[in-house]
Amino acid sequence: MLSCWKQGDQAAFEALYLRYAVMLLKKAYEKTGDVETAREFVQEVFLELLERKDRLEIHTSFKAYIFTALRNRVLNYLHRQSIHHRYELFEESRPQAISNDVESYISHKELALQVSDAVQRLPEKCRQVFLLSRAEHLSNKEIAERSGISINTVEQHMRKALRLLRNGLHMLFSFIF
Repeated sequence: MLSCWKQGDQAAFEALYLRYAVMLLKKAYEKTGDVETAREFVQEVFLELLERKDRLEIHTSFKAYIFTALRNRVLNYLHRQSIHHRYELFEESRPQAISNDVESYISHKELALQVSDAVQRLPEKCRQVFLLSRAEHLSNKEIAERSGISINTVEQHMRKALRLLRNGLHMLFSFIF
């Protein structure tokens, strides 16, 4: 039948299709578990036969050739499915990245405003010492020299500023949550 089809007999191709399509479909379904995928693979095997008719050289039996063609498609499909499944497992187990969406941006801005407001509510000397330390990155010694106060006084202002900020922000967060 194969030689008749290669010589142009379309009925011979139809006979080959009718003889092997159901067997191929059954085997593809066994391996993939999906009827549509199995049908697609069988169609691809026969479509490739039609496209390669003039160049087709089969050194085994026709049945072995088409089952090998089907097996290769199924193996590629299963390999892709395995990769896809492993990627899904990886994504599920991976910690979620910090989102860069608008809501996160707004929340960050609101928090920055709350911190800024809390700093502005500090007593004047505490606020000055805190800003010199945190905004200008000065050491306690440099703050003391610039402000004309002792290092001990700078340390006291920093402790007070941090305590007030911590308490103020703690109140804010306990209210929000």
